[in-house]
Amino acid sequence: MAVLRFLPNEFETEIGVGARLIDVTDEHPESGVPFSCRSASCGTCRVRVLEGGEALSPADEDEKDVLEIFDDGPDVRLCCQVSLVADVERLVLEVCEP
Repeated sequence: MAVLRFLPNEFETEIGVGARLIDVTDEHPESGVPFSCRSASCGTCRVRVLEGGEALSPADEDEKDVLEIFDDGPDVRLCCQVSLVADVERLVLEVCEP
């Protein structure tokens, strides 16, 4: 299990390998992650990965295309496209401005 922390809301929960971040944020709106399309086309659910990024699924071409529009850098991901694929002690994500 990994401790997943969302900033700036300071919300924490535990997730296991295979967890999809979209499901976690659906179950926990207090995470503060906004959603719109849920399919890698709007960029609303962008988060900056501050810790534990090595345990996340790699970005596919659709996600990369959307992230390129925002020019946030390689440490930003879309919650709607990310899963935890490896064990990590802690995952820290900072919600980006929509």
